[in-house]
Order: sequence, then C-alpha cells, then structure tokens
Amino acid sequence: MKKSIFYTFGLALAAIAFASCDDFLDKMPDSRAELDTEEKVVKMLVSAYPDNTYNMCAEFSSDNVDDYGSIKSYNQLQEELYNWQEVSSVETNENPNAVWGDAYTAIAAANQALAAIEELGGDKTAKLQAAKGEALICRAYAHWVLVNMFCMHYNTNHPDDLGVPYMEHAETELNPKYSRGTVAGVYEKMIEDIETGIPLIDDAIYSAPKYHFNYKAACCFASRVFLFHEDWDNAIKYASMALGSDPKSQLRDLDYLAAFPRNPLNDISKAYNSTSLKANYLISTGLSNAGAIFCNYGSQNRYTHGKSIAAYETIETSATTMSPLGSKYGWKLRTWVYGSGRYLLPRVPYLFEYSDPVQAIGFTHSLFVVASGDEALLNRAEAYIMKKDYPAALADMNMWAQNQLTASYYKELTEESINKWADALGYDMTPKDPEKPEDDLKNMYRTAKKKLNPGFVIDPGTQENMIHAILFMRRIEFMHLGMRWFDTRRYGITLYRRLIDQDEDTLVKVTDTMTDEGGNRDPRRCLQLPPDVIAAGLTANPR
Repeated sequence: MKKSIFYTFGLALAAIAFASCDDFLDKMPDSRAELDTEEKVVKMLVSAYPDNTYNMCAEFSSDNVDDYGSIKSYNQLQEELYNWQEVSSVETNENPNAVWGDAYTAIAAANQALAAIEELGGDKTAKLQAAKGEALICRAYAHWVLVNMFCMHYNTNHPDDLGVPYMEHAETELNPKYSRGTVAGVYEKMIEDIETGIPLIDDAIYSAPKYHFNYKAACCFASRVFLFHEDWDNAIKYASMALGSDPKSQLRDLDYLAAFPRNPLNDISKAYNSTSLKANYLISTGLSNAGAIFCNYGSQNRYTHGKSIAAYETIETSATTMSPLGSKYGWKLRTWVYGSGRYLLPRVPYLFEYSDPVQAIGFTHSLFVVASGDEALLNRAEAYIMKKDYPAALADMNMWAQNQLTASYYKELTEESINKWADALGYDMTPKDPEKPEDDLKNMYRTAKKKLNPGFVIDPGTQENMIHAILFMRRIEFMHLGMRWFDTRRYGITLYRRLIDQDEDTLVKVTDTMTDEGGNRDPRRCLQLPPDVIAAGLTANPR
C-alpha cells in the first residue's frame, strides 16, 4: 500500500493537524480540484493507508519480549517501549510520533476522497460508490490504530476515557482546534463508518484487491472492532461474513509454508504474506525494521522473544504441560534462530528498497498481514465464548488447532480437555510451592495462563479456561505482529519485565510490573501523545 508520489497534500495536513506550525504553510492546501474523475479518486485511495505501522510499538510493549541484558544489541526506541517509558527517540519510522502523524495523514486522504466523491455527484456510479466504501473503512481503520495505541482500551466502566479527535471531513481551516472526546465516542463513529462502508465495497474496482480493504478484509476488521467493543453478536456476524460457508478454506495453508526451508527465514516470511494465500485478506507494506528484528539476523536482539518465553509460554512449551493446545514439536511453523537466541515464527520479512543503488542507500520495508481468515475465525471463537456458546466456539478452535498442528500432535479440544489443561497450570509468577520463599525465582511458574482483569464479567471455570485457551491461540497466531499488546489491554493481563540470563536462559529478576488488579488500570497501557500535539493544546494522557 505504498502511497502515490503525486499526492502529497496529506503530509501538509498532518503537519497542521494538532500542531501549531504557523510557518509551515501560507494557505490551506486543497487538492480536490485534481480529483475530477472517478479513476483519480480510486488511485488516490492508496494514500489512505498508513505507511508507518504500529506493529513495533505494540510488540515491544507486550509480554512477547524479554530483556536479555545490555551486552546484546538494541536501540533506544526498543528500550523505551519495552520499559513503558516516554519515547524520546524520534528518528525512526516506527516511533509513536510517526504512527500518530501517518495515521492522520491517511485519514486526511480518506476524507479528501470522500469530499471529491461528493463533488463528483456522490455515489452515482458503481466505482464511486465502491471508492466511498473503501474510504470509510480506511478512515475507521486509521482511527482504530490511534484509539488503541494512544488511549486506554474501551471499557464500559470508564465512559469518560480520553479518545482521539475523529476527523470526519477534509480540513479547510489553518490551525483548527480539536478536542479528544472519548474512547466510546471514537468507537461509535468507527462503527458508523464500518456499517455504512461495507455494503458499498466492490472488489471488482481493484487490480490488486489484497492491498485494499476488499470485502473480506473489511468484514474481518469489523469483527475486530466489534470484539473490542464487546458487541459479541456483531463480532460473530462480521467474522462469518468474512469466512463464508467454508471457513476451513479461509485458513492459512501451513502445509504449503512448512515446505519452505527455515534458513533463510526471510523466504518463508515473504511466502507467509503472499497474495496467493486465501487466508491473507489485506496485506500492508510499511516503513519498518521489523524484518531485521524478527527474521534470522543477528542485530537488535536484547529485547526479544527468546527461549525463556518460548519454553514456558508459547511455541516451545512441552507436550505434557501444554496438551492439548500444542507441543514442543507439534507446530507446523515452528522455528528458532540459534545465533541470536531468538525463537521466531515466520511473519514479517526484511525488504530493502534502493533509493540510490550506486550509493547503496534506501529504505527498509516489511510486510504485515492486516486482516486474515485466521483472525476472523479466532475473533468469532472468542465472541462465542463470551456468549457461552461453547460448542460453536470449540468448532472454531478445533478448526484452528487442526490447521496449526501436525496430524500426529493434534488432539480434539473439548470443554473437559481445556479445563484440565488450564486447571493444571499455575498463574504466571506465582509460587509452585507456597512453602518456599516467593522471591525464589526458580520456583515461580511462568505459563501461558495469565491473570485476567477485564472490564466485563467472566465466569470462573469453563468460560475463563476457554478464554485462556483462545488467548494462547491468538498469541501464537499474531506473534511479532503487535496484536498481543491489545489482548493484554483488553483483558487487563498483568505484564512483567524480566531480566533473563543470556547463557542459561533463566530468570534473573523482575524489573517492573504492569497490573490492573483492584480496578486501578495502569496508565502506561497507552502511549503518550506526541509532544508537539500536547503543546498544541490536546490533553496529555495521565501518567
């Protein structure tokens, strides 16, 4: 989704939105006169997708990484994100300032397209109607990124949580004033855009539909929004619309991917993001160094998904402790990188685009799956669990597990087996033996089972245990993509910052904890707004 170079007004809009840059422009840019045909509007919509992705900010904020000590290489941004600190590193495409600015640039492009469509007669043609649908979904998506990165998670118990300004029109003023509104208000407007936009979408207008919000991608995204909004019925509805009558056919072809050699990991990571895979509904290209960090390269490996997490919580857990949800050798796409101490899954490739081949300089890119059949299935399963429709949830969970695991390791999931699995696990960082000192770190559990403190009610027993199972599945499915951060926010999962002995992969000490226990949500669960945005008058996030 690389932006067209002829369309640059969005950068100007991003600069004046929420920043007082009086010397930046002498007058408001207005490119609507250029968008005088439906073909120009459709082409311009490539600018409505952010280039600066949230994935790195989210992944390094989550519990998918541990600290392996200062002898390992890292950069300042990773250190600040990992430690939930205010980010001062601004010279990257993946810092919070870049995520904020580029999201609003994408919104400005979507709004400019909507304004142009209106001037061209609204939705009088099928192509303009479809372009309107795409623009509305793009606008909702960019706001989803903003509200989930820079605000507390949606919670009905906290209706006054600060949101982000929801931009619904092309700006015509210089230095306009904005207010943040509420998280609930942002969700209301996102849902309005989604419900208006999806019926208008027509995949026929795209030459490369998987780089646009096509119908399946839009429905999958809608299921995510409704899941986060705690609207279980609509989460199920839109996930089902994405999956169609044969959900199994919409899952990633892991047998095909498993045939790729693991070295270099970059090759299988590229294939994972292929447009030929039916599971990939929407693929994003981003200015990102994620491929260098989450592929088999030796740099920047201090904060990483290493053996300590893999062995206790994710892809390297033993068959005895994790059965029936996988095993040490059961995953079709299990891999690790010995030299750097990383235990990785093929998700994000390293791509380099030369701007000057002679000087050998250019830009680092990566690919990210934004919406997929696998996500739609897990969204639906979680919503079924919340409705206590366990047979329907188990059908989806078994479909996912059977696709992920080799035939010899797959075991059918039942209420009984999931309860047995969850009941056998201690919570993370609780003593295995209460009679031994709690500060004996070698005596602490480190497991896939995390204490849950959501804003909604969960019944103990089967419902809670099935949530532990679906969160484990989601953690595997979205490894290295950042979604785990949002899941820990949604469920108020306690996070630990752990220093790991880099030679023995043993826990040395816990350096920090993020917890929502007692109803007091940790304010560090959202990023701080960019400094220039705060200076321009928007209320900062509490700290």
